Amino acid sequence: MGTVTFDNFKTYLKLRFGNDDNLDSGTNYYGKWINDAYNLLTTQQKFWGLRRRFRFPELETSASKTTSDGTYYVETPTDCLYVLQVYDETNDYLLRNIPLSKYLGYTDRSNTSVEGVPTEWIRSGANIYLHPTPDATYTLTVHYRKRVTALTGTDATAIGPEWDDIILDIATYIGKMYMRQFEEAKLFKAEATEKIAGILSLYDQEEMARNEYWRIDENYIDPGY
Repeated sequence: MGTVTFDNFKTYLKLRFGNDDNLDSGTNYYGKWINDAYNLLTTQQKFWGLRRRFRFPELETSASKTTSDGTYYVETPTDCLYVLQVYDETNDYLLRNIPLSKYLGYTDRSNTSVEGVPTEWIRSGANIYLHPTPDATYTLTVHYRKRVTALTGTDATAIGPEWDDIILDIATYIGKMYMRQFEEAKLFKAEATEKIAGILSLYDQEEMARNEYWRIDENYIDPGY
């Protein structure tokens, strides 16, 4: 089928609503529902009762940030959904993530007379706060999960094509709920949930391959054992 673009999504969604032009001309409901579905899917830690955190490797990225002497924070990347890790490239080590309550308990957290090499961080709002306050210029690599941008025209999603049908199902569900077509909405929700579960089971296989587990050697797998 090739790359599914935003315009393709709208065409497919429009078919599911009987090619109703009233939902497109001047209102762009189809486009809104597609982007709502895309955003919903990529910002939820759990989805519709599926008890597993979603991980989209395509949305994990990094940005370089430079500390300033006496400035106790660096700015969070503008497209950051949440921060994964902060690494000090200058000193070659990983900073520890601490709770906000611990950071606020430091009486020297913004004291420019008590400075050093940062060893801890906490993200709050638009900033990543460091402790201790940097005493020099250091290069930090901020690893984070980014937010997706709204789709337009010939844009394709930033995640794998295996999610395209699911985005369409979720968009249909959102639209059906808006139109008060509750029974049909349930069907598309169930269909999307089943497809998501199938993809997550494949991701679980990747997770198992990434980690070491104790396994019985296949040569010893025998009904007698």
